[in-house]
Amino acid sequence: MIRTPSLMPPIAPEALDDLQRAHLFYDELQRGHFCLAFQAVVAAHDPEQILYRESLLRHEGGGLGFNPFPLLERLHVIRPLDHRVLSTLISLLQAHPTLTLGCNISALSTVWDQDWDSTLEALEADHAVARRLVVEITESTVPPCHSSAVELVTHLRNSGCQVAVDDFGSGFGTLAFIQQSQPDIIKIDQSYIQRARTTTQGERTLKYLLELCKTLAPCVIVEGIETQEDLQRARSLGSDWLQGYLFGRPDFALADLPGIQRIPR
Repeated sequence: MIRTPSLMPPIAPEALDDLQRAHLFYDELQRGHFCLAFQAVVAAHDPEQILYRESLLRHEGGGLGFNPFPLLERLHVIRPLDHRVLSTLISLLQAHPTLTLGCNISALSTVWDQDWDSTLEALEADHAVARRLVVEITESTVPPCHSSAVELVTHLRNSGCQVAVDDFGSGFGTLAFIQQSQPDIIKIDQSYIQRARTTTQGERTLKYLLELCKTLAPCVIVEGIETQEDLQRARSLGSDWLQGYLFGRPDFALADLPGIQRIPR
């Protein structure tokens, strides 16, 4: 893990280079300034029915002045973060048996290391926890090793947890990877509902993508639902599960959890 001195002089975000920004991010993480915010995935025909809540990392002060996650991927230093968040989620699920939670990991983290060994041991030792965990693999970069990523997904699913392909259609994900890894969930990137708002072609594309995804995974989620018009359109095109601001922005407060959930130091 990248570490920095505990007393970093204040520097304007725009004056930092990439490595300094990565140092700043991990320093803030080490100080306990990052918390989990939760956003629900809901049923299209009954938004009160929650499939699970995605756990999103947020800075308690509102941000660092830059988006750290693409940067951490670009520098190939995101794996320690992914393992730390995943470990935090497993602890929350162990302590709160009513919760079902998901979290993102970068495709760069889908390679074997000691942290994955300990994670799989924890999940295999408690299937009640594993069944309430969704691991979402983002499409923003390419897995370092295709066969290793497929193998990891297989082990995660065998442990009892669910695996999702996140932001499908926006990045580097391939149908070959989905066909081989057989994820439980595919989340269609929000750009598709955005285009469906403005053009007939956009609507047709989303409809065809929904039909395709339903042949590849038992659960398909349309992301980016922001208005009642989005909701009606997604329903009419055949969507069963939805996520977006219409049903609530990511929230630090969750009825089943006492207080703010910080990422432990």
